[in-house]
Amino acid sequence: MNIGGKEKRELFVARTSFYKNILILALPIILQQFLRVSVDTLDSIMLGQIDQIQMSAVSQAQQIFFVFYTVCNGFAVGCCVLISQYWGKRELEPIKTLFAVGVRYIAVFALIIAAVVIGWPDKVMRIYSSDPELIALGASYLRIAALMYLPCAVSSMLFACCRGIEQMKVSFTTNAISYPLNVVLDYCFIFGAFGFPELGIRGAACGAVIARLVELGVLCRFVFFKEKSLGLSLKDMGRRDKKLSRDFLRVGTPIVAHEMIWSTGTTAGSSITGQMSTVIVTGYNVANVLYQLMACMMNGILHACSVTIGKTIGAGHSRDRIRQEAYSMVLIGCTGGVILGILTLCVGSAFVGIYDLTPDAAEYARWFMVIFAMIWPFSGMEMTGMIATLRAGGDGKTGFITDIFTMWLITIPLAAVSAFVLDLSPYVVISIIKFNIVLEALVGIVRIRSMKWVRNLTSV
Repeated sequence: MNIGGKEKRELFVARTSFYKNILILALPIILQQFLRVSVDTLDSIMLGQIDQIQMSAVSQAQQIFFVFYTVCNGFAVGCCVLISQYWGKRELEPIKTLFAVGVRYIAVFALIIAAVVIGWPDKVMRIYSSDPELIALGASYLRIAALMYLPCAVSSMLFACCRGIEQMKVSFTTNAISYPLNVVLDYCFIFGAFGFPELGIRGAACGAVIARLVELGVLCRFVFFKEKSLGLSLKDMGRRDKKLSRDFLRVGTPIVAHEMIWSTGTTAGSSITGQMSTVIVTGYNVANVLYQLMACMMNGILHACSVTIGKTIGAGHSRDRIRQEAYSMVLIGCTGGVILGILTLCVGSAFVGIYDLTPDAAEYARWFMVIFAMIWPFSGMEMTGMIATLRAGGDGKTGFITDIFTMWLITIPLAAVSAFVLDLSPYVVISIIKFNIVLEALVGIVRIRSMKWVRNLTSV
């Protein structure tokens, strides 16, 4: 009995300092994420006061940015994984080079995507809607919003690199300036307040572009002139190293591929609902806003877990300690998911009341929230397991392969058949789309238990 009790105690980390450190690292990112999603929420509320079609148009237009930003996050996470392991060894020169390599790669990607969106905004919108009015409004938003893609991409890379060296506060401090500015500018441009031109949906794009430029300026000031532990300078952005570039691509490519597969699959779900009816699109988008607000907390924990276990691996600690931390992170994800699911059920109806919706759209939104609440425990485990833990150990391939099978070969085809062939309820369709998260969480747990994902990337 004593032996069994000892094994049970060793399954998870018992040190309170471990969980306290994750919380300290997570809080600034949670606040940053909350500020980001709050801007989207306020935009949808402000545009909803003009009319429901503008609110739906900007939500659908932002799907392309969601894919873009998610892929950028893949590049950034790949760089952060390497940096956190070098940070565990306290080797600063490779970290400086990785900052430069990451920024160059992500800038090229951003310029290409921005050019495509500016050149063919109507074609991009047709992916997510069949409504001519919604397409036209969304295209007018995209032509302006695409100008923020480059500064946003570079900022996301710099934020991730700072997370790798445990500089979490810069994320919140920078966003505490840029996102409130974004809200004020959006209000002025959307409604024509304080002498600004009244631009409606295009005003939301203008506010976002200006805010992202300010954000990049504030972030660069910190990275190059204020941060002292690394001592990075502007001339360091010219650093090159073939081995580190190969490492960046080797680690980052499967993560980018996973993010692309996942994000396009997620927007494919939005595309399926978008072809059903405008009222369903509206209800789904409102429910998704609440989901994204809740996800702020888990995203912060995700990044904190990734940096923590990456640093542990880089420092050369034992496999037993790595296993304990990995199991603990899955437990954290499950517990956090249960809490977020309960919160979703508690505040869902009140949240819907913030919007000026038709009765049908409000009903759809409330029931979609119930579906999201039931998925949250699995979503939490997927985020801290499949994403945070496996990637920190250099395993980006498992998530990529899993999404190809579970999302593109199972849930999306089933959802499309359910919607367009069998004409099933939209609640059934959304449930099928979200079931991918359950499958990913289970695969992640199995992979973590195998311990085949642990690699010290700094010694390769």
